[in-house]
Amino acid sequence: MTEADVTYSDVRFARPAARENVSSSVEAAYTEVKFLKRELPGGNQTVCSNEPKTVEQTARSGRSKVTSERAALVVLSVLLAAAVAALGVIVFYTIQTSQTQKEENEALRRNISETKPCSSKPSSPPPPTPDINQPSVTCDGDWELFRGHFYYFTTNYSTWEGSRGFCEDLGADLVKIDSREEQEFLVEKVKAKMEVPEDKFWIGLTDSENESSWIWVDGSPLNTNLTFWSKSEPDNWEQNNPLGEDCVRMGEKGAEDLKCWFDQSCDAPQKSICEKLPITDQKHKCEVQFHKRA
Repeated sequence: MTEADVTYSDVRFARPAARENVSSSVEAAYTEVKFLKRELPGGNQTVCSNEPKTVEQTARSGRSKVTSERAALVVLSVLLAAAVAALGVIVFYTIQTSQTQKEENEALRRNISETKPCSSKPSSPPPPTPDINQPSVTCDGDWELFRGHFYYFTTNYSTWEGSRGFCEDLGADLVKIDSREEQEFLVEKVKAKMEVPEDKFWIGLTDSENESSWIWVDGSPLNTNLTFWSKSEPDNWEQNNPLGEDCVRMGEKGAEDLKCWFDQSCDAPQKSICEKLPITDQKHKCEVQFHKRA
């Protein structure tokens, strides 16, 4: 038997207090038993140690277990509290957003109700399409003032008679040109309003009663020393109308020496120029009206 296979134990006895009491109690100080490594059959090695745990070690192990459980419980409590707090924030934000949206919708409804007209009457229907023989009426702000006379330049097309009727309804008539300065004023205005070469304007001059006897709308004859016929005009061209050309229109962007009068069939649709003296006691409505001359 080798030394590695020996199991040993040490036993110590305290000295007896007196010889007379040899048979008295014997105090065993401690016993130490150690199991050393032995090689078991089969070549396996097993280490066995049998050291009895003390009371302090057992208590320390119990306290460690209780501390770990408490720590885990504290962590779970903190996580639960954080989750509850986050849920509370989400619920509060949702309620606040819903309340804000509700207030905004209510304010919007109030604004809409305040802007609605008090009257429930349906809006007036759009004006009818004007007859080609009658232009539309506009407001005073469209009149141009020159040397004490007001001039209005129509923006739609009408016959010569229809244009004259329109001017008369405004307390005016088709323009009568009495001076070179007036012709110059009209030429510049017409140039600015022309969009195409044929975009010309009726004036109040006609020979419909007597051919080549040109008369203004006020009944006065044309002053032959104050005319602004374009080259080769008037020509009374009958190709488009067998009745010839008995009314006068004006307009030419490249006119030389203000010469831009052309005779034309009175039935041809053209724009026109109205002229009137200022009337201080007459107040015109600033609105568009369409009507048909009787």
